[in-house]
Amino acid sequence: MQATIPLARERDLISTALLTTGLVLATVTMTFGVMIAVFIYRSEGKIWWGRLAVPSVLWVTTAILLTSSYALEHARRLLLRNEQDAAFHWFSYTAGLGLAFLIGQIAAWFQVIHSGISLAGNAHSWFVFLFTALHGMHIVVGLAGLLWVVVRTRARASGPRYQAKTKAVALGVSVFWHYLDVLWIVLFTLLLTWHR
Repeated sequence: MQATIPLARERDLISTALLTTGLVLATVTMTFGVMIAVFIYRSEGKIWWGRLAVPSVLWVTTAILLTSSYALEHARRLLLRNEQDAAFHWFSYTAGLGLAFLIGQIAAWFQVIHSGISLAGNAHSWFVFLFTALHGMHIVVGLAGLLWVVVRTRARASGPRYQAKTKAVALGVSVFWHYLDVLWIVLFTLLLTWHR
């Protein structure tokens, strides 16, 4: 018979993971909310910003990020069913997709740099750098959480407490990652549609 941890302890772990994630996401929301407000406010000024061709690689990175969210949710559900080997595989796949997203963001920077538009001459290009850089930094934080879960699921589970903690952190990482997906969709849509 497999030992279990008390249900109250498992709920505490989940509550702690969700509270921590919520506090981090509140900070992320305020940061990006201010940036979006500045973007909109500055674009309404008298200076014409010109048009910026949004780097084509951002379409690919968006698809990669959405795919990574699907993979992460699949991994988390496998973990909940105690299918640790399969969960490890899918968490690893998610981390690889997250890394591919970051590489794509860097490639977008190079496309903007080589497009001949200077940061001083076009404020849209400045916001491409700012939005992608800050979002990329948050993806690095998400990747750190993913790597923690990858390591935890790679090793054989050492007991019910180990499993409960892994599941709770995986839930927090999952909420954070999905939120970053939504945030990127908002930022990318803003870059695509806001012309002045």
